[in-house]
Amino acid sequence: MAAGEIPKQTQQMQQQKPPQPLGLPSGSVRAVIALMLCGTLWYQVLKGEAIEEILVESALLVVGFYFGVRSGMGPPIAPATTEGTRQPLFLPRGSIRFVLLLGFFGVIAYMRYQGRGIPEAFTLILEVLASYIIGYIASAIVARRQKAGKKPNRAIAIFRNANAVAAMLLVGYLCGTLLFSWPRFFPEYTKNALAWIVAYYFGSRLAT
Repeated sequence: MAAGEIPKQTQQMQQQKPPQPLGLPSGSVRAVIALMLCGTLWYQVLKGEAIEEILVESALLVVGFYFGVRSGMGPPIAPATTEGTRQPLFLPRGSIRFVLLLGFFGVIAYMRYQGRGIPEAFTLILEVLASYIIGYIASAIVARRQKAGKKPNRAIAIFRNANAVAAMLLVGYLCGTLLFSWPRFFPEYTKNALAWIVAYYFGSRLAT
């Protein structure tokens, strides 16, 4: 096949693919909705207004999508140069995730500076984001050897296996406390541990 030649089957698939809403790059509408939802939540937190539960749940869905599904779609920053690789709102890859992180942690930094407490409803989102980032960083450190073109060593295999076993055991135990009222041996402040573990493990699987 000549260089630059596109197979006929690929051409047919591209022709059959329906156009994106409003002619924008794929994911643009979702990006706008995510920013509106999270922006509303940030505003309510900063103003000290009562936070609607449905808004928090919707923001958690946004966090789960952007730091789970979309995070596995390629490198965090990549230029949108071709039609097939255009990113939401014509921004570089990872821009929406960066704005969401900046918004959530910016809000908490501002409230800390003002000496105000963080609403409980807002705390879970921050804990999930922090757990996700810790998992990603831990995995990225371990994966440096692989990215350098070196063969995986025994330490990487041990880490990944131990990571997986620990995550499954902890999630299984915490689900058991919900289903079968198993005794909980964790302090009260770890009541959101299930969300922490899931976010951590999903984050730890993105770099490797």
